[in-house]
Amino acid sequence: MAKSKSSSSAGIMLVKTYFVLFIVNSLVIHLANLWFPQFVVLGTGHLTRTWAIILSMAELSLINTFAVPFIRQYEKKRGKMYTNQQWMIKYFLINFVGIWLIARFSDQLGMGISAWPVAAVLAIALDFVQGAAMMKLEKSTSK
Repeated sequence: MAKSKSSSSAGIMLVKTYFVLFIVNSLVIHLANLWFPQFVVLGTGHLTRTWAIILSMAELSLINTFAVPFIRQYEKKRGKMYTNQQWMIKYFLINFVGIWLIARFSDQLGMGISAWPVAAVLAIALDFVQGAAMMKLEKSTSK
């Protein structure tokens, strides 16, 4: 069975989205740990800082990427596309919940936070950096 061109390009776009989000998320979390080690902790007795970044940000990137098709489907159902501001609000919520959940599994994923307000601040930072990276990705693939 042959796949349509739009179906395969949508799949490739999701893969590109995942890797862009992984790189951006990893950079933001690494910097947060360097600048504020008392609030964002990476690593455990068994996981190094590098593995903590890889595991936790792979999980967050997966959550972020899986959200896109569901949000697009909801847009189609309501018959109206989201504005950039609405996307940022959605991604703030997704990032907040994702960071909070990842921090609940700090023994397995290696990332911990000191309190829920740290998750909110990280979600805001991630929201802006992810938004800029995704707009740049959309521009580069639309050419």
